[in-house]
Amino acid sequence: MHGIIRKGPTLVDGMLVVMLFALTLLLSSLMRPSAPGSVLEVKTQAGEERLSLDREGRYPVSGPLGTAYIIVEDRMARLENAPCPLKICERMGPVGASGQTILCLPNRISVRVLGKVSVDAVSR
Repeated sequence: MHGIIRKGPTLVDGMLVVMLFALTLLLSSLMRPSAPGSVLEVKTQAGEERLSLDREGRYPVSGPLGTAYIIVEDRMARLENAPCPLKICERMGPVGASGQTILCLPNRISVRVLGKVSVDAVSR
């Protein structure tokens, strides 16, 4: 009734250490903030336009439902007065880090901050 007692680490112990190390690296890379962007890429059915985050202002953007406005303040951009029914695009809040996006699907408008992205995926 005596079991085998091993002295020292097993293969499972080694795999666990490797997985914990990989998880630590993954989490530390995801927690780094994105680099600030400097240019907005605005796409509509009419085409594509670029705006600078350095230049504050209120910029009209037209879609099939009507005109929305991109507000640029403090190197951040947000959508305002969107004619879409649910206003999800307005509730997405301001964006300013590279890779962040605001989408207004009913009005077919997308606003994306361009620049170097230091995070593989972002969920909002």
